[in-house]
Amino acid sequence: MASYAPVSSRLSLRLQIGTYSLGRPQLRTLSLSGVDPSADANATYAVAQAIGGLLSYPVHEIQKVDTDIVS
Repeated sequence: MASYAPVSSRLSLRLQIGTYSLGRPQLRTLSLSGVDPSADANATYAVAQAIGGLLSYPVHEIQKVDTDIVS
């Protein structure tokens, strides 16, 4: 039977740096590596909000991207 083995994770913060002429948000991504693959959603959210508070632009979306090996 196959299984997943976590290798790494990264945190991607989608920042709203402005708006386009039709009102759609203009976004950029800030990626941070070295995130613990076993981090739960509440801890990830808290860290992302703390980092977002230090940035010049508001956080529009938070993503935790996991990389696993299938064996």
